[in-house]
Amino acid sequence: MLARMPGLVLLLMLLLSGSLLAEISHSPLASNRIIMGPAGSGQLPSPVHPMPTSTTPTTTTGRCQKLQRYRKMLKDIDDVEDLYVDVPVHIALEGRQKKRFVLNLNVSTPLTILFSVTVGRKMYYNQTANVLRPAAVPPGPGIAVGSLVLPCALPGQYDLFVQARQAGALKVDALAEHPQQAWPLLNETHRIHIRTHNRVRKRQMVVKWDRSKFDYHAMHYCLVIQRMVSSPFRNPFGNFCQAVGAYVEQNHPKATGCTSGGSPLDLVWATPPKRERRLNPRHNLHIVCTGKRRQQVLRRLLPKSSYQLDLYGVHQSRQNLTMLLSSSQVSFNRTQPLALRQQSLNLLKIGGQHGMQVYSFKVPQMEPPPAYMRHLFLPCSGSEIRVNLLRQRNEVIRSDAFYRPTYLRQDGVLPGERYLMRFEPSNEDEAVRAQKVLVAVSSEHLFRDLPELPLNISVFNVRTRCNRATIAWNGSPDERELSYCIIVFNLPQRNRSVVDSTNYCMDFVPKQVMQYKNFQWMTCRERQQSSDNIETETILNLMPGSSYLVYVTANLSMGKPLPYQTLTLHMSSQCLDGSHETYY
Repeated sequence: MLARMPGLVLLLMLLLSGSLLAEISHSPLASNRIIMGPAGSGQLPSPVHPMPTSTTPTTTTGRCQKLQRYRKMLKDIDDVEDLYVDVPVHIALEGRQKKRFVLNLNVSTPLTILFSVTVGRKMYYNQTANVLRPAAVPPGPGIAVGSLVLPCALPGQYDLFVQARQAGALKVDALAEHPQQAWPLLNETHRIHIRTHNRVRKRQMVVKWDRSKFDYHAMHYCLVIQRMVSSPFRNPFGNFCQAVGAYVEQNHPKATGCTSGGSPLDLVWATPPKRERRLNPRHNLHIVCTGKRRQQVLRRLLPKSSYQLDLYGVHQSRQNLTMLLSSSQVSFNRTQPLALRQQSLNLLKIGGQHGMQVYSFKVPQMEPPPAYMRHLFLPCSGSEIRVNLLRQRNEVIRSDAFYRPTYLRQDGVLPGERYLMRFEPSNEDEAVRAQKVLVAVSSEHLFRDLPELPLNISVFNVRTRCNRATIAWNGSPDERELSYCIIVFNLPQRNRSVVDSTNYCMDFVPKQVMQYKNFQWMTCRERQQSSDNIETETILNLMPGSSYLVYVTANLSMGKPLPYQTLTLHMSSQCLDGSHETYY
């Protein structure tokens, strides 16, 4: 029937041609084909415009367009000059003339490219669509505006396209060095300590370090982590660029055509800092940049392995100048409890993010053998805590709850025995404040560098007047040369709670205690000679209606002070004359 009506067939074909062409243009096959023109020019014919689909994302299309522009520049600029490191090139350029320089690097190194005059420039890496955006070198004698610096240039081919602004001579110099390598502070001694904490069961390691003393406001940090697979281990990297080159080669696949992602250096520089970073256990080299953060949690480490940690500083105000700040070798094994030192105060954490902290001490082997061990505990914030002593997982002593400086005697010890010490808050309400405690351990009757406190370490308010208060306390039984210091802090009106202000762990040295917030007054004197061994002191120049926190410390001529229990003074605001007194 259709054969008899050729006009109808022609009309149907004209009506369907628009939708048919639209369907073909949206099909994956059509979108991925390059239809050659009659002359084989490789240009797409004007009627067909491939649209991005699920198989051809917009990012891939953009990269292909960049690659096409790069290849077009290669065809348009046939004036090519080889560029070598540390070999300057002198050429003459006409106005708006374009030229291409090709530089090949065999190793990773800082790279500085200097121009004698200002030119337009664009740089590509490894014949891909990766456009590099180096930092600018500050202009100077013989150095024009627009000179470039790459803090870490990877091995490969660099295509540098240059366009002259005006006719004249041009000098191009490629240097395998950083323009800030003569910074005087690079030769200064810079000691930074790296601290680590192993969580072997979770395959995690917490790495912390001190802040850089060199322009700390502009310093960022990068960690180079290497698993030590050979013994003895020799660090194969002399600088940060060599480590970056090996890391990129290990992790970045070879880029081909439109599949090229971003710059290979994005693996290091473009990764945002994170609190935790997962490492690939199949790789032996990792680089983690933390920004200004001075701690990093590393996950998926291999137990029973050793790691080399190299900490580098990256100076943000000096074109990302990198410098080695510190190095450390750590073994990723079970962390042993911290061993307490004899005859010294140890500041310890009561709890942590992953449970209670455990500490150990060993009974010394000496003649005659010690019959007991003495322990001194000072809860830093005056919180109520308990201490447990364990021997071979068996509880030996469980103390009563205490909230002030307390002595504990442990009898029946044998030389060479090792005990574990564990702290816990007395109740859930104290868990927030119970953070740290000062601990001293001794096998002798007296602590060598610490004064002896009496059994009753309370400080009493004897009498309070309008602007003065008299306090008393029991003298120390220590027969060594001893003195006392009375320290007064002003309690803010909005916070009259002694619980929030007590700090038994502060530095009670006179020069240091005066630097603390709300410090009011301080005096020190020798002990008084009295038959009942009671010490008294009158505090003057107090303000009516104010509240004060009073510390009394016992001090040896050589050693550290120890505080008594704190006392809170509340001055009456209704005092009309100096005859008004309050007795306790």
